[in-house]
Formats: sequence, C-alpha cells, structure tokens
Amino acid sequence: MAATVTDNLCFGGLLVVKKERRNEGIARKLDSARREFVGNRNFSVNGLIVHLDGHMKSRFKHHVFDMKGFANNIINKEKITTPTKYKFVSLTEDMVDSLGRYDTGINIGVCRANLQKPWTFSEPARTIVALDGASICGYATVRPAETGKLLAPLYGDSPDIISSLFAQVLQSLIDEGEAMFVQVPTDNKTMMELVGIAGLREIYTMNRLYSKEAVTLPLDKIAAIMTAEATIC
Repeated sequence: MAATVTDNLCFGGLLVVKKERRNEGIARKLDSARREFVGNRNFSVNGLIVHLDGHMKSRFKHHVFDMKGFANNIINKEKITTPTKYKFVSLTEDMVDSLGRYDTGINIGVCRANLQKPWTFSEPARTIVALDGASICGYATVRPAETGKLLAPLYGDSPDIISSLFAQVLQSLIDEGEAMFVQVPTDNKTMMELVGIAGLREIYTMNRLYSKEAVTLPLDKIAAIMTAEATIC
C-alpha cells in the first residue's frame, strides 16, 4: 500500500505476498503499481534491517532513524510511577478537536484527522490524555491486538510526561501479565528504557527511509508510533 502524506510526500506501508505465491513476480507488480502512484514525490518506507543494504542501493537515499518492535507479557508495573504534576483523563468527544491540533503538531504540521480521530476515539480504542493545566501535553492510545493490547501511539512533550503516560497506560488499561505490543523509535531513550523495565522484548528492527529528502520528526516526543502502515509517525 501507499498513502499520501502531503502533496510532495508518500508513505509506503506493507507489501506482502502469501508464502505459497512468492517467486511469481507478484511483489514486483505490486511495487510497480505503487511506484506509479508515488510518481516523482518523496517516498518513505519502514524497511526491515535485513533489507537495508538493498533499499539503499535502489531508490532510497536517506536512512533517518530506526524503530524497534517490542512485545511480551507486562511485568513490573509498580516500578513505573506517575509524577503528580500532570492530570490524566480519558478522551471525551469535547476534547477530540484539541487533541487533533496537538497531533498535527507532532505530525510535522500535517492534519490527519481522518485517521487520528477514529483511531483514538472509536470503539474499542481507549485513549488517555495528559494535561498540564488546561493544555494537552501528550496522549496514548491502546487498542486490541491479535494477542493482548497494542500501544499506538504514545506522544509526550517531555521525558517525564512520556514516563507518566506509560505508567497510566499500565495502571489503567493493561493487566499485569497481559501481552502488549509497541513500536518505539530508538532515539527516544526514555521509552527504550521503560519498555525494558516493563519486561518487553525486542522482536524486530525497522529503518525509516526516504527516497529524496529526509523528513525530521520530533522523536524526543514520539515514544510509540501510531502505525507503520499508513502514516509517518
């Protein structure tokens, strides 16, 4: 798949062929159709690290950052604490527009309300919003996964907000011993430390690649990405 992010940027999601139909040229045809859709625009993908050399020798020029997928049953919830400075509330309908504006700030100034609103506010999603006074300073969304829960995304304006939000997620939305999956940019050192404390284990590494121009994201605020299939963070 491929999705338009801006007039000049496309993002490529999954390209999957059933194991029994591989080596038939299907992937090449899918990639050709995607290339036609992208045209001359900047194109970004998350590539598995085992394919990095091949990607960099083909159409991609910029390897900007890495992210790791983590999964396991949650342990040590009590070791991740919440500072009392911030207020945490469940997302309500009257907050949706404000949350959208906050999300736009994280997403390089691009509004993605058509994705973000149903992702964060429709059943069975559960979203916790962090407030500093009356201002939104972060949020985290938990959705059901095939096994356990998916934490996607978790954004916060500072390391202590990220830590606090993660603690709130564990305390309110994840049971001790329940499985959780999350994708973390390795540049976010706060979250990389937290997932280790919580007992999550690395299962893969992906590389963020761009074909023409590197796009800089506020990785210090992105503790967990929303999705690796349809949006850049």
